[in-house]
Amino acid sequence: MIPFPIPLYIFEELLDSFLDILVVACFFVPKAPAPNTSSRVSVRLVKELVVAIIILLRSLNSDEPYDLVDVTTDKVKVLIKIR
Repeated sequence: MIPFPIPLYIFEELLDSFLDILVVACFFVPKAPAPNTSSRVSVRLVKELVVAIIILLRSLNSDEPYDLVDVTTDKVKVLIKIR
């Protein structure tokens, strides 16, 4: 078992800072994608994704601590706790 604890509020703050950078970047990126680009991922799409993740994290932080995943087999135990 290798624990890698990251408090959710720290992850939420990092995403919030990244969102600020994306908002500024949206001012410099054209709204319509260039027709010759092969990538469908745009700065505006990433910004919407980050907003959705922040909303999800805030909903997880609002409740009491709980076990998100608790699976035990013969040799493996997976436990994800939300605190």
